[in-house]
Amino acid sequence: MTNLSVYRNQQLEDKINNCKIGSRIDLRKQPLTDSDVEIIIKEAIIKKQCSMLWLMDNNITSQGILNLASTLNNNTTLEGLSLCHNGINDTDVFHLARALSNSNSKLNRLALTSNNITDEGVQHLAEMLKLNHSLTQLWLGFNKITDHGIQILTDTLAYHNKTLSVLSLSWNNRVTDSSVDFFINMFEYNQILRIVCLVNCNLSETSKLKLRKATNLRTEFYLDL
Repeated sequence: MTNLSVYRNQQLEDKINNCKIGSRIDLRKQPLTDSDVEIIIKEAIIKKQCSMLWLMDNNITSQGILNLASTLNNNTTLEGLSLCHNGINDTDVFHLARALSNSNSKLNRLALTSNNITDEGVQHLAEMLKLNHSLTQLWLGFNKITDHGIQILTDTLAYHNKTLSVLSLSWNNRVTDSSVDFFINMFEYNQILRIVCLVNCNLSETSKLKLRKATNLRTEFYLDL
């Protein structure tokens, strides 16, 4: 290990050690790599028992995600995890989804905005949501999700999940008018969702009107178009 690596590792440990036990730990834009994840797991998740872990805008890839996912299997304190802007792919999502399918999972907020998630990754998340009873917020904006992925996800939320209350799919511009009926069906059968974000998807004004009409009788519900 070079002197620079030792210095960076010590900086990361010091930053985490300055946080209070059970607090939010903000490590965005460090830039962190897979080799830093072991330190984060040991110092932030295990020792500091952080409630929120923000890792957005870093360079964490598959090995780091795999290590994080392994930790989530036995997590009892981490409630929120942000991995936005990390180049996460469908295989990475598979590992995260498998960990969160564990009935012991306590994570309730997962942010995966601005990654490389396709319909395959959505399939993994949908299967997880059939088993997971802790996740209440899922942020999937700025990915590569299409109408097929929306069909998979909305079907799960319509018939198999009654826990998620916030869903963001904004800026998935491959989501088109073909998804409107999938959303309307989800709105009809799922009364737990409270916020659904679809800003800057590729939806026509006619489709937006249909979606608004489908939800205008719901109370305590916000549809962001």
